Amino acid sequence: MKQKPAQPKGGQANGGTQVKAAAPSNARWGLYTMAAIALWIITCFDNNGSYFTQKMVGVLCTVGTLCVMLFAGKDKVKRLMTPPAFALSAYMLLSAASTLYARSRKFAIAQFAVLLASFAVYLCIVLFSKDGKIAFRRAAGTIAAAAAPVGLLSIDAASCNILMRPVRVIMEAVGAGYGNTGAYFYSRLNTILGNPNTYAGLMSIACLLSLWLVITAASRSQKILCTVLLMVNAVSYLLAFSMGSLGVFVVACLAMLVLSPSDKRMDLFLLLVQTAVVALIVGAVSVKGFGDDVTGSFLPIIMLIAGCAAACVLEIFVREKLVARLADKGKLLIGLIVAIVVLAAVYLAAALNVTGSYTFGTESEFRRALDLPAGDYTLSMQADPSATVRITYKNTNNLVQNNETDLVNGASDAPVTFTVPEDSKLVFFYFGGEPGATLSAADYTGAKDGSVKLGYKLLPAFVADRIQDLTANGNVVQRGVYRQDAIKLWKTSLVFGRGLGGFENGVVSVQDYYYETKYAHNHYVEALCDLGILGLAAFLAMLGTSVWALVKSRKEKPLIVMLLGACVLQMFGQAISDVTWSVGCCLPTFFAVLALVTLHCGDCLKLKTPEKNKGGAVRWPVTAVSAGFIVLISLNLIAQSKFSSDSLTLDDLKQCAAIDPFETNDYKLSYLISGGNEEDVASRYAADLSHVESNAISIPLAQYYASVGDYTKALDQLDRGAKYTRANASVWQKMFDLYEQMIDPVGSSIGAAQWLQDDTYVKRMVNGYETLCQVNADQLDDVLLTDANNSFLNKLLAVNALDPYDFVEALTTFSTLGLDTAYLPDADGNGVPDCATVQEGSVTWGENGAFTADTDSVVTFAAVIKTDGDYDLTVQSSASVEAAVGDTAVALDASGKSTQPVHDLGDTENATTITLRVPAGTTVSHVTYMKQ
Repeated sequence: MKQKPAQPKGGQANGGTQVKAAAPSNARWGLYTMAAIALWIITCFDNNGSYFTQKMVGVLCTVGTLCVMLFAGKDKVKRLMTPPAFALSAYMLLSAASTLYARSRKFAIAQFAVLLASFAVYLCIVLFSKDGKIAFRRAAGTIAAAAAPVGLLSIDAASCNILMRPVRVIMEAVGAGYGNTGAYFYSRLNTILGNPNTYAGLMSIACLLSLWLVITAASRSQKILCTVLLMVNAVSYLLAFSMGSLGVFVVACLAMLVLSPSDKRMDLFLLLVQTAVVALIVGAVSVKGFGDDVTGSFLPIIMLIAGCAAACVLEIFVREKLVARLADKGKLLIGLIVAIVVLAAVYLAAALNVTGSYTFGTESEFRRALDLPAGDYTLSMQADPSATVRITYKNTNNLVQNNETDLVNGASDAPVTFTVPEDSKLVFFYFGGEPGATLSAADYTGAKDGSVKLGYKLLPAFVADRIQDLTANGNVVQRGVYRQDAIKLWKTSLVFGRGLGGFENGVVSVQDYYYETKYAHNHYVEALCDLGILGLAAFLAMLGTSVWALVKSRKEKPLIVMLLGACVLQMFGQAISDVTWSVGCCLPTFFAVLALVTLHCGDCLKLKTPEKNKGGAVRWPVTAVSAGFIVLISLNLIAQSKFSSDSLTLDDLKQCAAIDPFETNDYKLSYLISGGNEEDVASRYAADLSHVESNAISIPLAQYYASVGDYTKALDQLDRGAKYTRANASVWQKMFDLYEQMIDPVGSSIGAAQWLQDDTYVKRMVNGYETLCQVNADQLDDVLLTDANNSFLNKLLAVNALDPYDFVEALTTFSTLGLDTAYLPDADGNGVPDCATVQEGSVTWGENGAFTADTDSVVTFAAVIKTDGDYDLTVQSSASVEAAVGDTAVALDASGKSTQPVHDLGDTENATTITLRVPAGTTVSHVTYMKQ
């Protein structure tokens, strides 16, 4: 008689046969609920909290790590003696070491605190979760349940705002970071965690876990609970509509199908179809009720509840029966997949072409895009009652910089004419209207005739908006720029990298146009930049060892491997295009998944150790590093508390700088700019800061050096800062502001005149201007200065032109010159003075600020006048022109000089406008505005 095979501990046979799981006790339920809440809190505060909050969470979790490593039994510690655990530990150790050599240790420790909290989650699961299918299921349910409140609260916050309002108050009371947090909906759900793409990284894992929980449920009650969990996660994930994440998710679901046991494949396939259909319907209807915490309605929450109920009905009364009927029909499954793919293609083609009118809801604007050939066009709109349009286009530079160039604004009450340039890649139409207004048609004629597709009848509005620029997507192109700049930074430190936060700190030094981002949006490149070749190797080892463990475990644990394989693909796949491995909303969940891989699949790779081995090779290094960082981060938090105190003193700053290795630069700089003047201390701090690579230190440090009269070091710091942050207009503007404070005797310190005794500092500052001109010539985007900067440069360039240099003439120039077109700056190198604007007509610019009017033209010059007095305006031209200063007309005599002086009160905040009305064909060779 054939014996029934014995079931191993944990409730699963070697072949993956499902058995009924024992119901957890009330104590167990409480434990798992507490674990889910803890994971949710860590996720929320690691993502939205301030640096202080992140470090506080990190140090508390590290205390937990220290305790579990000290008191865990040797058999549990030995669970960490597997390749997946070694790879993760290597990545953590490299990250820990990098905080001590990072270019910006402030950024590094904040990032590492998130890793520490996530590592604590990893250790808790590996050391305290049991082996076997039942324990695996409970851990998977805990992780999925921890993500669900984020989705539910995000939907609520963008609609009726009933649940999120009290939660926000509670979380703000616990830790800063949530006071102004709330979700809103514009083309997709912007969640309580902020970035929809990183949120999607979290929810994609939650959805995969929830799918698995449903198909492995052992009872009807489990199926209902898990189906509700799945729908909450799936709907919020879909509404975030991260196309990169969804693309990887589709592949992950296919991998899950391929890896699933044959008896579960049809089950999973039907569940995927059921979930997709219900979530799409719920999402499409919910969009109509989204807005913000004022304009939102109850519709999204009602639809979510209805979707959960519908999914439960389908699960219990429809899908179960279909699975039973279609069991063991593999060919039918293939046929169904092909049929669904064909139907999806047909539906998509129809959805993109079946359009009609568009009725505005709470959204005030929607976007459409067309690939139009270059030429002139006229757009005619039919709207009731009215609508507006803003037309823009993108060329290659726009795509790289992820911005647009405006063409025209118009309204439906008149035809709108516009010209598409030759270099256009895509033209965008932003239609606006009041709630309830209907835009029924938008037809264009010209180089090409056609109609703008308005309301997509078969597509949800948020999907229709997101697909508009697929052929020329600025986000995709710009992320390529991020990666290129990260590679440039990596080349400055090949083996060990620049330390955590190295990309954020250094990207300003290599970018060809100014943009702000903390991450490279590709974690493989980010790891290379921050941790060097060793860091990338460790990250790849995490992927490689996880895949190795899954492959080795597939025959023994097929149900577990089908889920973890899909999760690993999702986590490491989305890392190619998003910052999911750098942010607090994803890392705790990702580390939890890696813990499941280590515990449930890594055992097949476990190193063979003697029975007497207590796992000290793992226990003591982790314990030592944890203890060290508990001390270091605690000192940092103490210093930060002092630094934020209302009673902060210079002695406090010195103490903070002594005990905190991570933010010591902030304390030293604060000491200097707060007037700290202990000779040895101040000079030492300034010398230390002068060697720091930073995007924030150069300007205030230069101000310090200028305040103590060391102009050479001040100028050195300004040159260094301008080189490091070359694309940042704000830094250049502050640099020229400081130039002016240092050397312009008008309105500056009494001692400023002494620096004009010779032209040494004048030439140094002119060299700074020439450097800016070269930067603009080399970059994609131009750095432009303020009106005050341009007026100062006008004087500086005039003084620099003195030949021979004369101290008295230099003083006179700074004191009397309001405007001199012969020395106007042209930082962007376009041949037009930066302070000049052609308001009407067109002109041709020549050398030294001269221009000729091609048509009757109006040209204005902006000059910041610092001192009150009478000024003479002189316009040298080939024919008479009309002139005005501000709103006052100025009469000119035959020589072009004003017949009466203009009294200017002087205003350092607002520029004086000099306006010239120039007849066609007239050449204006020189304009001056000089104080008498």
